[in-house]
Amino acid sequence: MTQHDLNADLEFARELSLNAGELVMGYFSSDIEVDDKDGEPVTAADRASNDYILGELSARYPGDAILSEEALPTDEAWSQSSRCWVIDPLDGTSDFVAGREGFAVMIGLLVEGRPVLGAVHAPKVQRTFLGIVGEGATEERDGQTRSLHTSSRSSARELRVIASIAHRDARLERVIDLLEPAETLQVGSVGYKVGKIVSDEADLYVATTNRISLWDTCAPEAILHSAGGLFLNVDGDPLNYAGPGLTHERGLLATNGAATNDVVARLAGVLPDLS
Repeated sequence: MTQHDLNADLEFARELSLNAGELVMGYFSSDIEVDDKDGEPVTAADRASNDYILGELSARYPGDAILSEEALPTDEAWSQSSRCWVIDPLDGTSDFVAGREGFAVMIGLLVEGRPVLGAVHAPKVQRTFLGIVGEGATEERDGQTRSLHTSSRSSARELRVIASIAHRDARLERVIDLLEPAETLQVGSVGYKVGKIVSDEADLYVATTNRISLWDTCAPEAILHSAGGLFLNVDGDPLNYAGPGLTHERGLLATNGAATNDVVARLAGVLPDLS
């Protein structure tokens, strides 16, 4: 695969994320019905975005596998493909339903089981984060494009920690107390959290749940790595996309890169059970 191929792939993912974001916003001001899917909210906006993205990807890349939150696989073929698109058509549905800004359309690409590119579009605030691993990350906002790089803060006590609204529990509070960060922020979507890290509005995202899925992290991980950060589990190990499992059983750390060693050391042995 040439770099030109990845640039073309990212541009297509960008176009799809923008179009899907416009589609999603068509539902935003309505009295939208919320259904329950395994304890998580899902709406017509999730389904419409999913149908649009999957249709376009299937037509453009008929030989590629696709893994999407709203179209779960019936076998393991996705994990055996050299190229697999990983989609969250509406990440942060709870924020979407509540009228907050923290939701996003996320499109990532795995090549040989590793995230290589990502597009994350937050349609309410019209911010689009893009990245190809090894080639850098950018943000498009207000008609302008700027290069992104994570902060250089290296001590946990200097950090602006961004946490989930939906998964904030006693275990997460304990971790935040151990880190003693300078500031704690809250946003729904994993992709939008990472967008804030790569744009130097936050430094660290911690998740102490085993309910984060591959489609929550593929696109954000590619963007974060492109900007100098790292995506790990709470033990400091790389995330696994090999399947057949669809969730990250050992939580998440999305770091600015510089603070990784201090954060991992502080959390060593603190979270033996994330069930």
